[in-house]
Amino acid sequence: MKELDAEAVSTIVTAGADIALVLSPDGDILDIAYRDSELKAWGLETWVGKRWQDTVTVESREKLRDLLSDSANVQITRSRQVNHPGSGNRDLPVSYRVASFAGSDTRLALGADARSMADMQQRLVRAQFEMERDYRRVRDIEARYRIIFHLAYEPLLVVDSQNFKVMDANEAAARLFARPAKKLTGTPVTAAFARTDQQTVSEALSAIAARGREDVITARIATLDEPLSIRVTPFREFGRTNLLVCFLADRDLEGGVSSVSAMLSLAESLPDGLVVIDGDGRVLEANMAFLDMIRVVGFDRIEGKSVDAWIGGSAVDLQVLIANLREHGSVRRFSTMVRDDLGGTETVEISATRVAGHDGPRYGLSVRAAQRGDTVPSPLGAMNAQSAGQLTELVGRVPLKDLVRDTADIIEKLCIEAALKLTDNNRASAADMLGLSRQSLYIKLRRYGISDVEDDSD
Repeated sequence: MKELDAEAVSTIVTAGADIALVLSPDGDILDIAYRDSELKAWGLETWVGKRWQDTVTVESREKLRDLLSDSANVQITRSRQVNHPGSGNRDLPVSYRVASFAGSDTRLALGADARSMADMQQRLVRAQFEMERDYRRVRDIEARYRIIFHLAYEPLLVVDSQNFKVMDANEAAARLFARPAKKLTGTPVTAAFARTDQQTVSEALSAIAARGREDVITARIATLDEPLSIRVTPFREFGRTNLLVCFLADRDLEGGVSSVSAMLSLAESLPDGLVVIDGDGRVLEANMAFLDMIRVVGFDRIEGKSVDAWIGGSAVDLQVLIANLREHGSVRRFSTMVRDDLGGTETVEISATRVAGHDGPRYGLSVRAAQRGDTVPSPLGAMNAQSAGQLTELVGRVPLKDLVRDTADIIEKLCIEAALKLTDNNRASAADMLGLSRQSLYIKLRRYGISDVEDDSD
């Protein structure tokens, strides 16, 4: 780079280029300089003596010809991004400008490493693809909801629990109230009832919304003289509680027998697996999504059987889940496995709740596949940064094998304590969860002083 004067050197420093190429009048590379040693992977040293256009990919050569042509007319050209091919590596994207200097035929190509920008563009494209896919999924779910909602035999109203105005109405409700569904939307739901029952209905809806539990009321609507049974179901939507009002007439407006309720239809078509079990874990109900998840053709194949044949990484998982439901009433994001009838397994999350039944408790389980990137909470919560720092301070003073042994003991003790807590101190279940024999568990309990146990002779 001896041909360059002080002004040229100043230009290089000002530009702060990642790659600087000294070019002959014919576009040959006379010299090269670069800042990042990582760029050696693209063989930059071998460029000297080559034509600049021969160092880039085919689609980038036209851009270099334009840069060289523009440099004859302006002191410094606008930037153009080109790609240098890599041997075993991805292409190296570089954004070049060409500077010309008065009184010198030598030109200078100043390049900025564009790998970070290319990575950002790729992430943006992937994010846009994911957004479009999620949008299509939401649109399909909404279309499915609209079809189910409007084809349901029962008259259905979606009511705002704050002002009790109708947010949506299906075609059956339009026939019941002799008004188009669009005209029902936005009107007070109490206007659909007989004047003598409007105050009672308003109070009942307020009480159901406050309790957050489904209930059935009886009232007369404005278009019929006989009272109807009305099931009101609260549900959460966009962070607030709304009401699904279902009119349960003994016969529909056409005189036929009413089919299953719209809520059951909605549950049947949800993409997440739903299963209802009794207190012993036997299957009472399940939707098609759950049957698809366990690769079973019909519900009769699983009815009355224990659900732990398909749910749980071990026999203890279902016991732990039911124990938590009995104690807390609901469980969220319980991580476990689902096994299908073809031998496959899938990591899932279960949200569950407990409801009272005529002959004992019932448990409703919502099963969904765990999202990619979701992590299982580590049982080593006590191993914080301070503990790790204390361990690293012992390096050099305590042999590595002693550090590893002591750390393994800490982890083993924490895992045993976590298993005992999850199983409500049931040692047999804890041993099963940890993959140990009961005798081995008792030995470890005594070793770590977790509790005083007697050897089990069984």
